Amino acid sequence: DRIIEVRKRLETQFRYSLEKRVQEIFKSISFTPYTPKISSDYQLSLVENLTGTAVPVAASTGENQILSLSFIGATIDRVREWSQKNTLMGLDSSTFPIVMDSPFGSLDEIYRRQVARSIPRLANQLVVLVTKTQWRGEVEQEMKPYIGQEYVLVYHSPKPDCEEDAIELHGTEYPLVKQCSSQFEYTEIVNIDKPRLS
Repeated sequence: DRIIEVRKRLETQFRYSLEKRVQEIFKSISFTPYTPKISSDYQLSLVENLTGTAVPVAASTGENQILSLSFIGATIDRVREWSQKNTLMGLDSSTFPIVMDSPFGSLDEIYRRQVARSIPRLANQLVVLVTKTQWRGEVEQEMKPYIGQEYVLVYHSPKPDCEEDAIELHGTEYPLVKQCSSQFEYTEIVNIDKPRLS
C-alpha cells in the first residue's frame, strides 16, 4: 500500500512539473491569455481564467499545434532532467532528438516565427521536414543559425505530364519534383553543401 501511495505521489508530482513546463513553453510562443492544463489521464486542454474561474476554451488549429509542441518539448525536458539526476555510470541517456514533419503547416506568420525560434531549444538534436513554402521567410531566418546539415527530398514521378518543381538554396537550384523515365516512383535524398565562410 505504501509503495502504491509513493507511486501515486510521484506521478502527481511529475504531472504538475510537466504541466508547469508546458505552460512556460506555451506562454513563450502563444500570444493568447490561455493556460494549458493536463488532466490526471494526461489529456491536454486550454483554459481561460479572466473571471477568476478556469473555463475551457476551444483551441484553434494553430493553438492545438503549439499546445502539442509545448507538451512534446516539456516531456523531453522533464525526462532529460530526471535521466541526468538518476543516471548511473555509463552512457548518457539524456539526449532526446525530436523529428517533426511540417510543424509550421497551419500557423500564421507570427506563430511560425515563434515556433521556429523555440523548437531548436527543445532538444539536443532536431530533424525538421518542411515544404518549400513553409521554409521561406521567418522560419528560415530563425532556424538558419542552428542548421548542422541540410537535405532536399527529390520526388521522382513516373507521370508523363508531371509538373516539375525546384528550390534555390545557397545560390544553387535543387529539384524537388522530377519526371523519371521508369514506371516506378521514388524519392532521392540529396545532401546540400553549405557555402564555406571565407
